[in-house]
Amino acid sequence: MAFYNKVMLMGNLTKNPELRYTPGGSAVCDIGLAVNRRYLVGDQEKEETCFVDVVVWAKQAESCGKYLQKGSPVFIEGRLKNDNWEDKDGKKRTRLRIVAERVQFLSSRRDDQKKNNTSYQQDEASSNNFAQKTYDRQAQMPPPPPETFDNVEEVEDDIPF
Repeated sequence: MAFYNKVMLMGNLTKNPELRYTPGGSAVCDIGLAVNRRYLVGDQEKEETCFVDVVVWAKQAESCGKYLQKGSPVFIEGRLKNDNWEDKDGKKRTRLRIVAERVQFLSSRRDDQKKNNTSYQQDEASSNNFAQKTYDRQAQMPPPPPETFDNVEEVEDDIPF
């Protein structure tokens, strides 16, 4: 029998990443992820949030520690791992978490800073300015050459594969 353990989640960080290093020098980063789900019950929209613990290793861990912050949107691919241990009182404890194999940042730190430090009007003005520059650039471009078509019928042998 074959087994498959793959998880894909998209959500926002619930806290700032906690980067640390093992005694052997490997980077480890713990992040908390909130994944929202919206659904309808009759005519009323409901929302539930699932909170997930994620552990990231090596270079990706360092990148997470450097570029992510609370609220950052991320897409995570990984696998489920069940951790078992005994606490100080001798009780057996267990925790299910995600071991990330790939973390994709869905916004840059610059985008996050814009969100936090600038107003919507400034962002709108800069995007309008960009659109105007694009339009001006297109107006300066020469028109494309007219297309010419042969009335020769193609047969399968004429296609170079």
